[in-house]
Amino acid sequence: MKPQRQGIAVKLGLLLAAVGVLAAGLTGFYAYEASRDMLVHSAKQELLTSTRVLARRLSVSREEISRHLQVMSSHPAAVEALLKPGDKAAAEQVATLFTQFMGANPAYYQLRLVSASDFGLERVRVDRQDRSLLRVQGADLQEKGHYDYVADTLKLAAGETYLSRASINHERGVNAGQEQPTLQLAMPVRVAGARGPQTEAALGLVVVNVDLNGLFALLQADLPPSYQVFLANTEGDILIHPDARKTFGFDRGQRQLIQDEMAPVQDLILGKGKQVVFEAHPKSAEPAAPIVAAFIAQDIKVRSNEGRMVLGLGQPLDDVLGRSRQLAMTTLQIVGVLCLLCLLLAMVLARAFTRPINAVSDAAQRFAQGLPVGPLPLSRKDEIGSLARSFAQMQEQINQQLADLKGKQQALEHLAQHDMLTGLPNRRLLEDRLDAACAHARRHGGGVCVLFIDLDRFKQLNDRFGHDAGDAVLKIVAERLLGMMREVDTVARLGGDEFVVLLDAQTSMAHVASIADKLLNGLTAPIAYDGHQLQLGASIGIGRFPQDGQTRAEIMAKADKAMYEAKAVGQGGVRFYSTT
Repeated sequence: MKPQRQGIAVKLGLLLAAVGVLAAGLTGFYAYEASRDMLVHSAKQELLTSTRVLARRLSVSREEISRHLQVMSSHPAAVEALLKPGDKAAAEQVATLFTQFMGANPAYYQLRLVSASDFGLERVRVDRQDRSLLRVQGADLQEKGHYDYVADTLKLAAGETYLSRASINHERGVNAGQEQPTLQLAMPVRVAGARGPQTEAALGLVVVNVDLNGLFALLQADLPPSYQVFLANTEGDILIHPDARKTFGFDRGQRQLIQDEMAPVQDLILGKGKQVVFEAHPKSAEPAAPIVAAFIAQDIKVRSNEGRMVLGLGQPLDDVLGRSRQLAMTTLQIVGVLCLLCLLLAMVLARAFTRPINAVSDAAQRFAQGLPVGPLPLSRKDEIGSLARSFAQMQEQINQQLADLKGKQQALEHLAQHDMLTGLPNRRLLEDRLDAACAHARRHGGGVCVLFIDLDRFKQLNDRFGHDAGDAVLKIVAERLLGMMREVDTVARLGGDEFVVLLDAQTSMAHVASIADKLLNGLTAPIAYDGHQLQLGASIGIGRFPQDGQTRAEIMAKADKAMYEAKAVGQGGVRFYSTT
C-alpha cells in the first residue's frame, strides 16, 4: 500500500505544481498584457498631444509669416516702388527689407514684390542661393501674371493672407528652392483711393516662397528622434513622409494617398472627424514595421486653394513596447523560479500554497482590469511572499512609467501655452484668460483692462548687437514686467518685442495710467549687457472691457490700435483707446 500512497502524493504534488505553474504563468501574462496595453494607450495620448502642439506651432509660424508680409506690404517703399517703377531708391529700400527678413528666416528662399500691371512683372526679387542671398535685377525679373497666386492675391483686402497649395516649385529661375517642396504666402499691396479707404486699389503683392521641408524640420526639432511626421493635403496626397519617395506623387503623374497607406485616416479626409489615433501596419511595397499614430485635421483659416491639412505623428510600435521588455524579462524570471519551487515543494506545501497563490492571481487579474489590487502576502518568508513582493515591485515600476509619461504630457501642454524664450504665457494662454475675464465681468459686472506693450528701438539694438543680445534683453524685460505686476495679473509675450499685461480687476483710468507710467519707467531703465548700457523704451496702448469692445478680439484690436497711435505720437507714450 505504501507505493500506492507515494504515487498519489506524487500525482497530487504534480497536480499542485501544475496549478502553481499555471497561476504563475497567468500572473506574468496578465501583468505583461496590462503593461503593454497601458504603454500603448499612453503612447497614443502622448502622440496626440504632440500632434496638437505641432499643429499649433505650425499655425503660429503661419501667423508670424503673415505678420512679416504685413510689414513688407504696408512699407511706404513698397508702395512707392509700385507707383513709380523707375524709382531705384524705393526698390533698393524694398530689397534691403527683403534681405533682412530672409536673413532672419532660413525657411524663406525667395521674396518678391510683384506689380499688378505689366503682366505681373517682378519689381523687386531676392533669392536664396546656397548660403548667400542674391538680388535679381533688370532683364532677369519675370512676368508672373499668368500664375494663379497673383490673381487670387490681388482680389484680397489689405492685410489678408493668401496661402497656396503645397507643390514642387517649377518656376523658372536660379534659387535654392527650385524643384523643391514649397508653400507660397502672399499679401496685396494697396493704397487708399481718392474717395477713402473703401476704394483701395491693389498695386501689386508681396509673395514669399517657404521651404516646406525646412519649415517642418524647424518645427519638429524638439520632438523625440523616433517620431515620424506625416502631412497630407485635402485629398490625402502625401506631402511629408519618412519615405521621401512617396511625397508629391501628383507632381510625377501618380497619386500617393495617406488613406491608402493608413486606412483610419480616411475619415479625416472625408471630413467625418477631427482626430484619429490608431495602431497600423502601413501598406508598402517593402515590409513596414507597425506603428502607433495620431492624426488631426486642421482647417486652413486664411484664403487658400486648400481646404484643410491632415497632420500626423507616428512612432514605431517596437519603440513603445521596448520600455516593457525589461519588465517582461523580470516577469519571466519570476515565473521560472516559481515554477521550479512549485515542482520541488508541491508535495509538502500543497495545501499551504493554494490560498496565497490564488490571492496573487486574483491581484494580477484585478491589476490587469485597472481595479485596486488589494492585500498581498508580502510578509511571508517563502516563495509566495517573494512572488507577491516582485509583483508589487512590478506594479510600482509600471506606475512609475505611467507617472513619467504623464509628466512628459504635462510638459508638452506647458510648452503649448508658454513662450519658449521668456517662459511667459503665450498668445493662446493669454486669449483663454482674457476670454475668462470678459465672461466673469459680463456675468458679475466690472471690467477688464489690457495693456499692449511694444518695445521701442529694439530692432536697432537687435541689428547692432545680434540676436543673442536681443534674446537676453527680452528675458530681462519679461523679468521686469513680472516684478512690477502682481501675481494675479497676467504678463504674456505675443512674439517679437510685443508684450501684453492683463489686469486681474477693473481699476480707474487714473490707476491704470499710473500702472502704465510705472511700466514705462521700469522698461526705460538701462540694461547692462556685455559691457554696454542698452537703452530701450516702450509704447503702450490700453483697451478696456466693456468700453472698447465686448469680445476678446475687439479689446485686443483696440489696445493694439491705441499702441500704434501712441507710437505715432512719439516713442515712450501711453494711449487709451477711449477716454470715457
